[in-house]
Amino acid sequence: MHIREGLGEYMKCLVGICLLLFLVGCRGTGFEELESGKRHLQGVNLSGGDLSGLDLKNANLSNSNLTNCNLTKTDLKGAVLINVNFQGAYLNKANLEGADCRGADFLNANLGECNFKKANLTHARFVGTDVVKADFREAIGLDPGLVKHMKDKGALVD
Repeated sequence: MHIREGLGEYMKCLVGICLLLFLVGCRGTGFEELESGKRHLQGVNLSGGDLSGLDLKNANLSNSNLTNCNLTKTDLKGAVLINVNFQGAYLNKANLEGADCRGADFLNANLGECNFKKANLTHARFVGTDVVKADFREAIGLDPGLVKHMKDKGALVD
């Protein structure tokens, strides 16, 4: 059991290092872009990764595969998440305030206490999703029928 826990920490560290390399980029030092919030990770496959607690504010993860990822307490404020696959992902207490989630797929994702305030959720899919205490106030693009369903499931909606 201790070996398995150590392996999990190793994998989290490895994913973090790979993500950092993507964030920094290949041209120049990359630190200017990192500090200015220009983080481009379009089309990456991070499925099953543990990205919990990372600061990914303003990152562009469009068209990426984040299925079954642990994104608990991850800060994705202002991130561009167009057509991202979040199927089965854990986004408990994640911050997606102001994120562009057009066309994102949250099928069977756990969004408990997730912050979607002011997020663009046009054409996003929320089938089988846990939304208890998730905050969708001021979010745009949600179908009125979906809003009612989310409210019935314990989400905070306008």
